Amino acid sequence: MAKGTDLTWAGGEHSFLLTIELLRALQDKCDAGPAHVMNRLASGRWYVDDVIQPIRLGLEGGGMDKAEARNLVKRHVEDEPLTLSVLTARTILAAALFGSEDDPVGESEAGEEEPSANLSRAESGGSPVSTDGQASSGKKSDE
Repeated sequence: MAKGTDLTWAGGEHSFLLTIELLRALQDKCDAGPAHVMNRLASGRWYVDDVIQPIRLGLEGGGMDKAEARNLVKRHVEDEPLTLSVLTARTILAAALFGSEDDPVGESEAGEEEPSANLSRAESGGSPVSTDGQASSGKKSDE
């Protein structure tokens, strides 16, 4: 199943999704496989279409009309310095290849709580307990 991501970009919240079909289109337009495009983006050795195509195709895959996607990309990617859009292109491509950060591997069962959600600082190990059994206040006492 293809994974997408929602990003705040170009003045609004947009859904981006690169399906297998769209990854093939990206591959054709960039003359390289998606992982190679990702490596070029990460290494700073990207080509113009390595930046433009993941964003445009991702918008289309996320449900945006092709003409609207082209218009947004023209205004916010092509008419601006391309380096400003490299991270956006990488994020969209990474979601397709690896999943997104907000989509953790495995899911908790219904009704199951996260283990650390309601723990006190002492229960979660947030602060070490004094070896003499009393909480440390940071002040030295007069003995």
